[in-house]
Amino acid sequence: MIFASLGKQVVTHATKPPLPITAVLLLVATTLLPACSVVSVEKQATAKTITAQRGNIVTDDKLSSDTASALLSAGLNEQACLQQFDLCLTQLTDSILNKHYRPALAIFAELHYAKARQLADSQSCRSALDRPPLDPYYANAPLSDEDAKAKQEDTNLCLTAYQERLFDAVKSSYTYLFYDSLNHDFEGAEQSDSRTPSQTRIPTDSDIQTQDIYNAASNDVITQLYRSTENSDNLLGNTKIEHLPIASTDRDSNHQASIANRAPLKGKAIDQVKVMKVHIDDYNLDIYLPNENNYLQNANKQSSALADLVSTYELRLSGLNSISKRPGLGISLVASLDDRYTTTIRQLLVSTLSDRLASEDERTNSNAEGSDNDSETSSRIYPTGHLLLTGLIKPSGDSVLDVLNSRQLDIHLYNPYQTETVNILNDDYPLAANFSAGYGLWLAENQLDSVGYLNLITRQPEERLPKLFMLEPYDPDKRVLIMLHGLASSPATWVNLTNDILNDDKLRDNYQVWQIFYPTNLPILENRYQIQRLINSTYDKTDPEGQNRASRNSVIVSHSMGAIIARMMLSDDNLVNDLDKLNDQDTLSNNEKQKIRDALKASFGEEELKKRFELQTLPQVDTAVFLSAPFRGTDYADRWFTRALRRIVYLPVGLVKTFTDNLATIATQGDLAENPLGALYLQNGASQLSDKSSFIALTKDIAINDRITYHSIIANNDADITKGLAQAQPEGAKIDLSQAATEKESIDDSTAITDTSSDEPKLPPEPLVAAVTVDEDISQALTERLSDGIVPYTSAHLDGAASETIINGGHSIQTNPQTILTLRRILHKQLQE
Repeated sequence: MIFASLGKQVVTHATKPPLPITAVLLLVATTLLPACSVVSVEKQATAKTITAQRGNIVTDDKLSSDTASALLSAGLNEQACLQQFDLCLTQLTDSILNKHYRPALAIFAELHYAKARQLADSQSCRSALDRPPLDPYYANAPLSDEDAKAKQEDTNLCLTAYQERLFDAVKSSYTYLFYDSLNHDFEGAEQSDSRTPSQTRIPTDSDIQTQDIYNAASNDVITQLYRSTENSDNLLGNTKIEHLPIASTDRDSNHQASIANRAPLKGKAIDQVKVMKVHIDDYNLDIYLPNENNYLQNANKQSSALADLVSTYELRLSGLNSISKRPGLGISLVASLDDRYTTTIRQLLVSTLSDRLASEDERTNSNAEGSDNDSETSSRIYPTGHLLLTGLIKPSGDSVLDVLNSRQLDIHLYNPYQTETVNILNDDYPLAANFSAGYGLWLAENQLDSVGYLNLITRQPEERLPKLFMLEPYDPDKRVLIMLHGLASSPATWVNLTNDILNDDKLRDNYQVWQIFYPTNLPILENRYQIQRLINSTYDKTDPEGQNRASRNSVIVSHSMGAIIARMMLSDDNLVNDLDKLNDQDTLSNNEKQKIRDALKASFGEEELKKRFELQTLPQVDTAVFLSAPFRGTDYADRWFTRALRRIVYLPVGLVKTFTDNLATIATQGDLAENPLGALYLQNGASQLSDKSSFIALTKDIAINDRITYHSIIANNDADITKGLAQAQPEGAKIDLSQAATEKESIDDSTAITDTSSDEPKLPPEPLVAAVTVDEDISQALTERLSDGIVPYTSAHLDGAASETIINGGHSIQTNPQTILTLRRILHKQLQE
């Protein structure tokens, strides 16, 4: 009819012969086509298509394609929908004609969360965070009582709507994710909505998006709840807190319980303990924590169920070679305990300055600010101050309608080391975890590297005794991995190695890491004694009976000076028997020799002296790995620049409970420090690494206990020598692919490259050798040239090693990927054996 009317109009007003009817129709069709054709096809990058399919309100700050399509199909505008939210939900519900309701749950979950975010950003809700005005006479002067009341009412309404939408997002996404375990009791539901096992193997985009909604909404609830209970910035209004009585964890009265981290209540450590009730308007939230001392200590104080809680969604960890995660349900969180130990440059300098200014009498009777109470060994054992948690919200209810209408939410916080799966409606699901988060926070807030260096060169009246840090709550069922750093270093040197262990599921499930932080300016014999005393004390505090798996098959990984100390802790030699050999090498009179002996005896006492010179193997350890170890010393310590550095490495003159004033006087005089016997305690640790020192002469040939399996990882800074080793023992060689070839060396897929200046084919560059595991004796010609630039191979090599690996690189090979990979192989093998 339209076409006919147009045809008549053309004929009536024509002054020329009429056009053929086909031409008229073609003209009309051409005019109408642009208005009707709204679909065009263009090519775009695959990544854009996938991003558009996977994105949602959490990842892209806009609705997912499924939710946006549902609104369009219902004739709803997104902005209008958020403005009139309740009406929008009603109209959207009426438009969903499909009886399969599960997809609708995902749509509603996203809309609830989108509305919650909009409210959180609105001025009405943000008013809850406003601070009082600074000056009553300017624009930010206080409101009148009437205006203030109206504003508060508006804020309360906004907060109520915000938390309502947030809770609805949790409940809707929860019902979607666990739909096949719930009863389908809503009208018109089909039982075919349940997914069969074959359908759940591959998650859909909607599954991933809805899990994002569940995690994001749960994260907002838990973190806002923590802020509410701490009376700081929060978006949860009308909050009432009820702390539940918890049996004493004995943390304050029994430090041993804290270190061992035993379950304080009846049951197992993995049990969940209700510690707090929170009432928010007409919602009830119950908070549950693991049944472990460390996790319950804050709840025991009746101050909060959580302590200094941070979500890993809000953390960006830099400086780690990788982030160790476990995929699954829940929010990864870190709770930092308020009594955790930290070490900073300021703490060290304040302590040193205070001790310098204090008189001798004041120093013995006072405790200067920032100084550590090092006299008790147990006071230097530090359980982790950063507790990993995984948060999960479970709405109550046994059916879909029960859950959607529920006003009871249970918030469970798990220890992800102990709990790997969680049971929801009789099905087990993996629990998410971020194992790098607590470790990263600990490294970030402790200036370990700087303090380690300053401990070496700062003149300190009092010694800094070794400290032991546990990187996770003590686990009686995990083997212990002890890490011992080298000269002028700290536990920060193990960052990539530790993180790779956390990233290895098998190793993470079977090993817990203890890191030793010790002052490398102390005489090495004293450091050995103090470190071994500290380790023994830790085993005793955690497992007095020695029955736990953690008290057997322990491993020591050590670098440089730390390796020298570690070998002494794995030997049963009596060094007292060899002291006379040192006396024979010097030219002092018998009277002077006796004077030194008397000074040592007077300083330590006979029994204390024995403890330092009579070595005893750590009974808990059966495996050791030595990295770049100068067992026979190094001439590097005698070069002019290192001699100059050694002059500013100070020996503490007030060793706690070891040196008396008698020996301190001799030390300050300095005239006997070069004597071989006196140098054992009157030289600093750096000087004792010299291959000419009396310490090396005394310890270079000590024997390792026969029951200890030990491995050597030795660095070599000459790539040609490493290549020669690889040619001699090709089966043990590992090619270096850690970095790409330079532009000149880059090659294509062909077997040769043609040089533009020559017709001769150019062979591809030979790859470097990264590491060689030595299975046979190395020729003397190579051993004399092998060195990492500081420690020669002849000093680092030990006969009888279960394996010896040469790494291409410098002395600090603890950061080398090949070193880390070699160590992981050793640990995996230990587990198999």
